[in-house]
Amino acid sequence: MNEELRSRWEERYRERSVQAPEPFVLEALPLLPRGRALDVAAGAGRNSVLLGRAGFQVQALDFSFTALQRLAAVARSESLPIACAVVDLDDFAVPEQHYDLIANINFLNRRLIPKLKHGLRIGGALLFETFLSDQAQVGHPSNPEFLLEHYELRELLSGLELLRYHERLTVSPRGAKSWRAGAIALRRV
Repeated sequence: MNEELRSRWEERYRERSVQAPEPFVLEALPLLPRGRALDVAAGAGRNSVLLGRAGFQVQALDFSFTALQRLAAVARSESLPIACAVVDLDDFAVPEQHYDLIANINFLNRRLIPKLKHGLRIGGALLFETFLSDQAQVGHPSNPEFLLEHYELRELLSGLELLRYHERLTVSPRGAKSWRAGAIALRRV
């Protein structure tokens, strides 16, 4: 784990206010199978809290101590079933067929995706949304390593059944534009 990168994220989470859940997670919530959920790169837990309130048992992963401390405090105050773990996602071993839901929002590590697919129970859902290559023209992130090409997400999720798929320009309530690809995909076998 790069300590300089960790320091930047720690500082960012010390300064950042608590944010609302990602709109795609809210949109997808009625379609998601309940049970055990994994929130990958959970940050301060805006999506983990939503899932916990909806009845999921959530394991929230991130490499920021500060972010997960904030999330743990919220989980304790609301008695939400959220367990936090500071991990390096490059090295995280996803348990085989363990989760009913895996949420991967605003994070892209292509090498992790096969592990996420195998971590789903039969009938489990992978909720995935992150930035498209077009995002480099309108803002952060701009590093191609963290941007999907058009239709790349479909290919990365091969072997799963796509319930929903989109590639679109979104506008946040604050007016920020972002190009995003997202999917709800089920493991059938």
